[in-house]
Amino acid sequence: MTSFSERLSAAKKAERPTREVVVCLDSAISEQRAQLRSELEAAKNPVDARLAQAPDEGLIQAKLDELMNLTEESLVTLRFTRLSGAEWSEIAARCPARIDAPVDRQYGYNIHAACRVAAPLSGVVVDGDKVEKISEEEWTDLFSTISGHEFGLIVDAIYALNEWEPASHMAQLKKELATRPV
Repeated sequence: MTSFSERLSAAKKAERPTREVVVCLDSAISEQRAQLRSELEAAKNPVDARLAQAPDEGLIQAKLDELMNLTEESLVTLRFTRLSGAEWSEIAARCPARIDAPVDRQYGYNIHAACRVAAPLSGVVVDGDKVEKISEEEWTDLFSTISGHEFGLIVDAIYALNEWEPASHMAQLKKELATRPV
């Protein structure tokens, strides 16, 4: 059996888990894409061709293809890494629970605020093999730019890494050990 020091040393060397989230920095693109897809569908299935000149499917598809090129440029991959237990606990302690938020009452802290604080400490931009830190100001700008859905994806990733996965893992280990034949 290995000593506590040996196990601690191995744990310190282990890579921390990560999660990636993709966000779009241009919300207008998704609206334009939806409009063009609607126009393309209408061009492919005209209600009554006698009422108006049928739209040019090729022209609409070309606009949609160009928009997809712009979309690719506006997508950003963020990678979050699990914080140490001490860092996460300190963040949670500094973000008091909102009385009217059931999820906050369950965990005892404002999960959205905690994840906003944790993001700059644990998140980076990933571009292929290149990883880039984001400044505090850029995080503030990012949070004011992305949609609520995308912010939710970030919260989910940070929460899963720092709260849900460790708790689930510990519960599973305890369960397996308790039911293990002696």
